[in-house]
Amino acid sequence: MTMMDKLSSGSDIAMFEEIETTETSYEQAGVSSDGAAAFAGPLDHDDFGLNQSKIMNVIDSFKDSEPDAGGKPLHTFPHPALEIWESEETRPAYFSVSGEMTTSLAESFDHYIGPCMQHPFLPKAEIKAKQFARIKYLVEMAYADIPVYRDKYIAAGFHPSDLTCEADIDLIPIITKAELVAAFPGRCINPRYAMDDLFPTRSSGSSGQTLLIRVDPDAVVTDTIQGVRQFALQSGLKYGPADLLTHVYTVPWWFSSIGGTYPGAFISSVIPPERVAQHLKEMSPKILSCYPSNLEALLPYADAFKSSLMLAVTHSEYSSPASRKAASAKLGVPVRDEYSSEEATRIALELPCGHYHVCEDSVRLDIVDPVTLAPQVKGQSGLAVITNLLNEAMPFIRYMQGDCLTEPAEPDPCGIGWKQLESIDGRMNDAFVNAYGRMVPAGSVLDITYRWMFDCGINLAQFEIIQKAHDAVEAHFIPGAGVDENVIVGSVGHLEDLLGLCLEHKVKVRAKVMAAFPAKSGKRRPIRREM
Repeated sequence: MTMMDKLSSGSDIAMFEEIETTETSYEQAGVSSDGAAAFAGPLDHDDFGLNQSKIMNVIDSFKDSEPDAGGKPLHTFPHPALEIWESEETRPAYFSVSGEMTTSLAESFDHYIGPCMQHPFLPKAEIKAKQFARIKYLVEMAYADIPVYRDKYIAAGFHPSDLTCEADIDLIPIITKAELVAAFPGRCINPRYAMDDLFPTRSSGSSGQTLLIRVDPDAVVTDTIQGVRQFALQSGLKYGPADLLTHVYTVPWWFSSIGGTYPGAFISSVIPPERVAQHLKEMSPKILSCYPSNLEALLPYADAFKSSLMLAVTHSEYSSPASRKAASAKLGVPVRDEYSSEEATRIALELPCGHYHVCEDSVRLDIVDPVTLAPQVKGQSGLAVITNLLNEAMPFIRYMQGDCLTEPAEPDPCGIGWKQLESIDGRMNDAFVNAYGRMVPAGSVLDITYRWMFDCGINLAQFEIIQKAHDAVEAHFIPGAGVDENVIVGSVGHLEDLLGLCLEHKVKVRAKVMAAFPAKSGKRRPIRREM
């Protein structure tokens, strides 16, 4: 019996382009057919104290190494090297987990992976029923225990008893980042949890505000197991328990494996891409996960490491289908996107069927009109409002995420029961605004930029398109190899025409051709508004 046979008897499995060739069985992939109870309430885990775990740390050595006669660095490290930092001096003393909790993860995996893998293939009505039950539980808990929610609900005239069916979810007042920033920690952390037992993280602060976040251990365990499902689905069920997943990121994931299976490695994104490529060559990962801008920077060195890959996954920054298609051609493997946030965890995954599907057992996603905050008309871009279904320590219930998304007017037929997204259009504060107040999603501006490059035959290594006023845009360009700077400057008029048609009025573009962008940590936002 194949993995998909176990996942979804009778489902349309043609959506997975690689499924027909995989020989991996459900049992071989570490998936137990013994399921835990349906996910309407929290998983039953003990609340363990959190201490430092034993993790192999390796400092980036390629920067100092001398190559041998064959060009290979003399200093190598054993596989797997779980963490590679840019230097000993800058390696942070970050939060980690105890041996007891790693044992709890392995035990939970055995019970939960079956229903976890089956969830996307459940009937839509069953998915919605489970989600509604979970939201009702979270709202009742928040009203009883968490002051920022109780006070907001009372002020709005809302009570948990108002939730009688799924349509009533729209009655729950929307909460904002500013409200939770002001409430942290005393009025937004669940008093059932000790702060020392919670996992710390924070939002990226791209809105100008940094929100400190605390996550309970059960949520982290569930999220980790759902991560196995993510890469299994995105790889067309090729991902198995022996396959190495490498994150090029800011800090490592909480767990380096699940009981020794599904190993994960980390490479600091501060390390220059040429040396990251050398580390990837040594590691030979099956899956690479990173920001789109990190992947773009690695592509010139792809020949050094691509032979081991079966999948690359981008996340956290906006990336266009065209850019992922180009990266896929360079790497020789699928490049698929993950839409996620610190507040919500995984929100939606780009799957082999060609759609983004919302992870409806980890998040509830609503899309609202940017002005009225009423449910947005399907087929039109609106603002994402999320409910995190995992984190009880610091709930996010009908939280304004700040991203612009579009839900299809008519979803395509698909064997996945999760809600489809038509497009991820960028962050609200990255959207351009025309002189009449209409928002133009960052994704549309990015499409215009690619259209301009295609029309004019221009190859750019990197670019930034920044709105400075309704009718003024600043464009920064790093030419690709062999591209004449004069050709770029001479083609700016066509970019002005395209932007003007989209914004519905004339736009002046001030272009600047550069050799390199200034160094910047964190996410790169190639399309943004600064006005």
